Amino acid sequence: MTTIETVEAVPGTSASILAALWQASLPSEQEIRRGRLRLQAKAASIVITIAASYWVLVIADFALWARVPAAAALVAALVATGTSIMHDANHGAFSSRRWINRVASCSADFLGASSWLWRFKHNRLHHGNTNVDAFDSDIAQEPFARLAPCQQWRPWHQWQHVYLWFLYGFFALKNVIFGDVRNLVDNRIGKQPLPADMRRSTVVRLVVGKFVHISWAVVVPMLFNPWWKVVLFYVTCSWLVGFALAVVFQLAHCVDIAGFPDEGAGRRGADFLEHQLLTTVDIASPMPVFGHAFRWMVGGLDHQIEHHMAPRLPHTVYPLVARRFHALCNDAGISVRLHPGVWAALCSHTRWLMDMGRRPLAA
Repeated sequence: MTTIETVEAVPGTSASILAALWQASLPSEQEIRRGRLRLQAKAASIVITIAASYWVLVIADFALWARVPAAAALVAALVATGTSIMHDANHGAFSSRRWINRVASCSADFLGASSWLWRFKHNRLHHGNTNVDAFDSDIAQEPFARLAPCQQWRPWHQWQHVYLWFLYGFFALKNVIFGDVRNLVDNRIGKQPLPADMRRSTVVRLVVGKFVHISWAVVVPMLFNPWWKVVLFYVTCSWLVGFALAVVFQLAHCVDIAGFPDEGAGRRGADFLEHQLLTTVDIASPMPVFGHAFRWMVGGLDHQIEHHMAPRLPHTVYPLVARRFHALCNDAGISVRLHPGVWAALCSHTRWLMDMGRRPLAA
């Protein structure tokens, strides 16, 4: 069984020292403005890629040899939409103007998920309670998976390191079809009740968002193509998008070098930065070509530590912030969790699934 360690710091390291190191790593206003411009230019390139690949795949009368690459480009652009537009916008990082962030956040509804529910689930529950069972809904995948030591073990979990990779692809499709609706009907996400300020307009936006998604992803394609081809491509592309998004988020938290504090552990105020260092892991991208392609598609989620500490920053400035913060922490003797590469991150997640799949001694 892998041992979970706490943040390693030199004797005498305090929350104030960690906060000072973090403050010294933050970008200037000019760097933030430049980062937002790069983010918005990237968003434009993503939208263009979606439009071009959609036209080749759905509307134009191209042969299969052209449609398959178009589908691959569409999948990559949709993943980038989720990580680079939707994610930043829902954190208020896409623009300095609130209304622009809210418009861009509707890209979640375009992908089939409720932007309102996503903000509550991700911004409040996950960011505020990272890796804390009963609060962080990202690690609540029962009964299919056991992702935290305090969760109930079931016999089939011993094989979760095999079957869960396949199920990851259906997590997004599950939310499109019934997950969001069930959350509204149950008035909760996991064990946490929905905010009291939910209005009727939230339900309307959810329904409209589902309608928009099904329209562009299913209805319009059926006007130009046989229904069975549309269903085949929709399920395949949805599975790939869901798989990529699920895995990217898992690699930062559900790994054998991240910590899983109990419900009573401090995670706010003076404990906030230490909690994020304990529960979150960055991913290095050492290979130039693959690294740049990976970083473009995952929208800075390879720098999850920096994102969790300052979620309102555009993801395009995280590499700069990470270089500063890692260097300062290294000089201070503070260990920052880092996967040396994507493959190492995948292996770490697999080891964690295997650890959590073993029958606990008390079970």
